[in-house]
Amino acid sequence: MLERQVTIGAMNLSLKPYDLAILSAVLVKSEELHQEGHAWVGFCELDSDLQPWDKFGARKPILSNLYQESRIWVYGDFLIEEIEKLPDGWTPLA
Repeated sequence: MLERQVTIGAMNLSLKPYDLAILSAVLVKSEELHQEGHAWVGFCELDSDLQPWDKFGARKPILSNLYQESRIWVYGDFLIEEIEKLPDGWTPLA
């Protein structure tokens, strides 16, 4: 996780150290779960710094790519109503 944190820290995401640690931990754990056979991971995040979209709903490219590459589906709240279906625009990597 610390190696990932150093790598992500060099990507100019302007994240606070605590947010950077959380992001790194989530990415690494998702990749571990994927290796165990899970197709994707849900991540509920209210902190706008860690959401892959800005306050207008526009995609944050670097953060979005990090989540997608680690097969993480990010929710903006904790009301997960339809978890069986991937969201529109989701293109899981093979």
